[in-house]
Amino acid sequence: MKPIQFTVSVYGEGVFAVMEDKKENFYNYYHRHDEAQITYILKGKGTIMVGNIMQSFQSGDIFVLKPNEPHMFDRDMEDEEEIGDIHAIHIFVNLERMKKLYHIPDFELVKDYLLELDISKRLDRSISESMMHYFTNLMVKTSMPRFTEFLSLLYALAIHRNDVSSLYSGVRNVTYSDKDGARISQVYKYTFDHYNEDITVEQVASIVHMTPTSFCKFFKRHTTKTYISFLNEVRIEKACQILIDNKSEHIAEAAFQSGFNNVVHFNRVFKSITKMSPRKYIAQHSVDI
Repeated sequence: MKPIQFTVSVYGEGVFAVMEDKKENFYNYYHRHDEAQITYILKGKGTIMVGNIMQSFQSGDIFVLKPNEPHMFDRDMEDEEEIGDIHAIHIFVNLERMKKLYHIPDFELVKDYLLELDISKRLDRSISESMMHYFTNLMVKTSMPRFTEFLSLLYALAIHRNDVSSLYSGVRNVTYSDKDGARISQVYKYTFDHYNEDITVEQVASIVHMTPTSFCKFFKRHTTKTYISFLNEVRIEKACQILIDNKSEHIAEAAFQSGFNNVVHFNRVFKSITKMSPRKYIAQHSVDI
């Protein structure tokens, strides 16, 4: 089987390209590309991995990912409310080609926004829901009307540049060669697919053809965290989704569904990652349940 490439090419020779995702899952391999990416989630919920952090996402979310930022979207395959295909629209922006527009005075606000795009971001939901029409219009318009719609989207993003939350993990210069990135991608994909099983470091190391000791050093060097820490973060993120979606009547059940076999350990790890107990987390999100 041909290995999944870490750096993927994006089609198109213009300043931007549009891609619609309408299938069972997102492209759930950890990857990067030279273009900035603007993604609107029309349908589906799950987990986004950006750099070395992860967050939940749901329908209505908009993400702006900086160029060459490693990332992946993974759908919650147990989501009973979102039966059928996911639906997302991705806009890929070639910032190098955009420079041709920078000399236009009326483009200054957008130029400043693009030049300062050094951190990936998530738009506040109060703003993102009002931007859906830009993405849907880009799917049906052609030629100059499509280009002006694209510019309108960039202008809207520039206006709301402060209505965002940062996806910056606090770690700079975490870079990967394509070979190492492909290995990390394999590890992430396996972990997201098997997080609720009994995973060992030995198992994961064998996937990338390394000894456990070499793998642990490799993973820590490239992600600034241990593999067990990463696995626990994935499991707690999934547990949070289970608790918020009210898929479990008991905390113990959520613990077992997300891969923990000890409730005391689950509570300890949950609090260390979320800074609150599972019961407090449920209470804080009870309005949404």
